[in-house]
Order: sequence, then C-alpha cells, then structure tokens
Amino acid sequence: MEKIFIGRQPILSKNKKIFGFELLFRDATKTGAHISDHVQATATVMANTLNNIGFQNLIGEKKGFVNVNAEMLSSGLIELLPPKYTVLEILEHVEVNDELINMCKDLRAKGYIFALDDFLFSESLLPLFDIAEYIKIEILNRDKTDIEKTVKMLNKYPVKLLAEKVETLEDFSYSVSLGFEYFQGYFFSKPEVIESKTISPEQATLFKLFNSLAVEDDVDVIEKVFKQSPQLDFKLLKFMNSAIFYVRQKVTSIRHAITMLGYRNLQKWVSLLLFANQVDDMKSNPLLEQSTMRGLIMEKLALKATNNRTAGDIAFIVGILSLMDALLGISLSEALSDLNLSSEVSDALLKREGLSGVLLGIVEKLEQQDLENIEDVAMPFKIGLDDILAIETNAITEYEKLF
Repeated sequence: MEKIFIGRQPILSKNKKIFGFELLFRDATKTGAHISDHVQATATVMANTLNNIGFQNLIGEKKGFVNVNAEMLSSGLIELLPPKYTVLEILEHVEVNDELINMCKDLRAKGYIFALDDFLFSESLLPLFDIAEYIKIEILNRDKTDIEKTVKMLNKYPVKLLAEKVETLEDFSYSVSLGFEYFQGYFFSKPEVIESKTISPEQATLFKLFNSLAVEDDVDVIEKVFKQSPQLDFKLLKFMNSAIFYVRQKVTSIRHAITMLGYRNLQKWVSLLLFANQVDDMKSNPLLEQSTMRGLIMEKLALKATNNRTAGDIAFIVGILSLMDALLGISLSEALSDLNLSSEVSDALLKREGLSGVLLGIVEKLEQQDLENIEDVAMPFKIGLDDILAIETNAITEYEKLF
C-alpha cells in the first residue's frame, strides 16, 4: 500500500478565527503529491487517519472537512468518524442521483454535516441544497459577475457560503461584502499595512525578554522584565508545560524554566507568545497556528538534515518570526528591527540564505500546495518528499497537543 500523508489548511470565520481545517491527502510517489483516485485515496486515508493517527489528533476540537464521493459514502467507513467534528465534502464530479441523496440523508440523520466542494451551479445539485450546510466557492481567478450571480442564487437556500482560495486581504473583504461566512486561504498571513507601528505593552515586554535571552542576561534581570507584565507568568507556565518543550517535570516559576530549559528554549516560548494575544482561545488564532506549524516543521527538517540541536532551535525561531510582518502590519525588516537577532536568523528571514532560509521556502511551498518543486530544493540536504510530508503530519499532531 502506498504511503499517504496528511496536511491541512485552516478555514476561518468572519472574525478571522479558526473554525475548522480541510484535510489534504498527499502521496509522495505521485507527481505533485496529489491524489487523483478519490475512491482509493479516501479509503486509504480513512484507514490511515483512524488507525494510526486519530481524527481529532489532526483537528482538535475544530471541524474537519473531508472529501468524499458516492463509493466512500456507501462503504460504511464514514461512520467511524465522529459526527460532531466531521464535515463531508461532496466532490464536484460526483453524480447526483436518488441513491446518493438517500445516503446523504441517512448520514445527516446520524449527525454528519455536508458541504458541496468547488461549487458550480447545475440543476442536478438542487436536491443537495436541503442537505448541505456549507457550499464552497472558489474566488481566485473567477469572474466577479459570475461569483455575485451564484451568491445571489444561493441566498434563497439555507446554506452557509465558504470562499476558497482567498489569498489576499482584498479577496477577503470582497467575500465578506458578498455575505460569505467562512474563508479558506492564507489571506490572514499577508501584512495589513498600517500607518504607524503599534506594539502593545505586552509585546514590548516580550521584545525585551527576547533580547535578554539572546545575550543570556542574568536570571534576575529576566525575572525583573517578567514582573512588568503579570499576565506573562500564567502564559509562561501554560506554554512551558505543553508538549512542545518536552518537559519531564512541571515548570513552576520563571527561574525554574530557565534552569530546566535554558535560554534558547525560553526564547522559543517568547517567540511563540508574540502571536498568542488571547491565551484562553489560542487554538483559534490562525497566525499562531501557522507560525507554530512553520517552527515545528522547520525544526524537524533541520534536525533531519544536520542532526544538530542548535540548527533545529534556530530553524524553529526563524519559522516563528517569519510572520512578524503579518502580526505587526509592517515590513518584515522593520518588524525584526527591535529584536536582537543573530546574522544567521536575520539572513534566513530577510535574504532566505542558509539552511533555515531554504527550509522557510520549503514550508511556504507546503502551504501553497506547490509540492512539485519541493524535492529539488530539499535534495542537497538529503531530505526526500516523503520525509517532508511525514514531518508535516507529525507536526500537526504535535501542535494539537499544545496549550
């Protein structure tokens, strides 16, 4: 049996919070690593997901959107997935007939939710409008008149509209204006340029901490910085006791954290915390999810390439900081100017130089699903496409154990 790897792409609500994920199923042996045989792909992925990984280890408490066709719906495997978290996406090429409609009605009665994928209007789809809760419409490179006509027609039905391939803030604003409620794409990671640099008091404190850790200031100095923002104590302990830091015993204080984990691991936490503006709902923060995923994947790739812990730590920090421009709404060079960065980190972020610079490019291609060119980029480091895809899947499950 061919190895199937699982990625995911976040789906956001109108307030830019993570609502769910579409699971992306990839085969490293096929050109582009995309699976074309939907029957075989879905069955294989289902088995892999359920038996080896666990559905909720991939999506947490969010909704998981899974592509299905008639054969998959009739296989009985669907009912192994938890109805509360599962959204079944009916693929655009599926033939709509009485058998399909009855299967969908039966599954809906059992609590499963349906979506129509890559929607283009056809009268044959009308019976599914009373079954589907979501209809996905691709925004990228589609005529606006056609989009608006489709939306107007769908407003007659009790469905929620989900815009796909929303890659710019302009596309997001346009989709919102039309009445779309959910959005899939990486528009949120694009800097929304603002007139002046605005840094919250907590972010300013974190910048000080990052710089103190970079030069390995005395523990007393670092504790003093922490005392400037009492909320950071709680966030520190929440982060430090999560799986990402591989802590064997519970961290009880800042001094304890530095003693146990060292300056570089604490610097990892500070990097992450720059994105964690709401500690009570961190799993809904798309920038935190994307930056953490970048850090985890790059760290694992660096370790694979070098077997060097320091290289892994540097790659992690580069991955986290690569979205600072989106966080602050300014250019990346300006966003990084307040941080005391080594030339290795700075060159990776601003020039894409060195190992971490290359790994950042690989992670970006993963996000864009541009898998055809990844292998050539990774080849000098003796990292195969199957390694990259396996690391991505592992990073997803590791992320879901955090916080």
